[in-house]
Amino acid sequence: MELIRETHSDRSGEFELIKPKGFIDTPAVSVVMSVYNGQKYLRESVDSILNQTCKSFEFIIINDGSKDNSLDILLEYQTKDNRLLIVNQNNIGLTRSLNRGVKLAASEYIARQDADDISLPNRFEKQLGFLKNHPEVAVIGCLGDVFSVDGILRTTKDPKYSRDGIKRHLASKNLFMHGSAMMRKSCLAKVDFYREFFRHSQDYDLWLRLSQYFDIDILPEHLYQYRVTPDAISVSRWSVQKQYADIARKLHAEQLAAGKDSYDMFVQSYPDGLPVCEDNAGKCEYHLFLARELVCGNKLRDARRQLRILWQLGCRRPEMLGLFLKSLLGATFLNLLRRVRALIFEIDA
Repeated sequence: MELIRETHSDRSGEFELIKPKGFIDTPAVSVVMSVYNGQKYLRESVDSILNQTCKSFEFIIINDGSKDNSLDILLEYQTKDNRLLIVNQNNIGLTRSLNRGVKLAASEYIARQDADDISLPNRFEKQLGFLKNHPEVAVIGCLGDVFSVDGILRTTKDPKYSRDGIKRHLASKNLFMHGSAMMRKSCLAKVDFYREFFRHSQDYDLWLRLSQYFDIDILPEHLYQYRVTPDAISVSRWSVQKQYADIARKLHAEQLAAGKDSYDMFVQSYPDGLPVCEDNAGKCEYHLFLARELVCGNKLRDARRQLRILWQLGCRRPEMLGLFLKSLLGATFLNLLRRVRALIFEIDA
């Protein structure tokens, strides 16, 4: 298949647009994925999109300065499928890459996908149908599995919140897997897309801002699989991600209280983003993340094994004690605590 290469530029700099001749021009959905050194799981992720029951989509994949074979893999796919649009660029980070991809999208409906995750075959069909039937909803998420090389760590459960309940609980916790979301482009434009200060938790900040103007919802169906790896940003940099999430919550509270927030102050104070620790912390974050997920999935012996690894790494986080105590309580008692908490949330919702 003949490929067309064009050079373009925007506020983030120059980039190359690579598309096949006969590229789909009126897609029902625009899928946006950013890849950085993702060759290990890239084929599995791309295949999960190409095998969707909903066939009318463009697949915008941003190669964000990868140094491995990610671009070669994408070009190989592109010669076989005219729905792939590749954006080849120098590394500018996830947030700016997503903004670039979303602004290039031809469809009103934007589906996210992470380069190491998996979408089940009927994900787009289900989410697109929901958005078309509910014009008041800006974002629709779904349930899914969290898995690692050892298998499924836990399966997300339907929180059974009303839409107002989702908004209230979103103010304290991100309820969405970023890659599982489908959004309306017009709603994203209303809030000026992703805010580029947020190197991490950019999705959480976006959901909070969208929730001020629109409804957001979660399909109670398992349509996504989130892969946990040591290199995953949400795992290896969990501490700094939490700091960004705290800022997002603070800005959201300011907007609700005064109709404006102090976002510009954070941009001026941290022009290069919040500082990131690059030493042994990433490995500790990974095993701590696994321990949390395993406790949530009632795999308590495996959770204690991860905590043992953390101790051997020299990690002494206060959270480790709480996780260890939970792992000793047993699945029956933990399930009872979760049912009580869910009942309280449902009453509040």
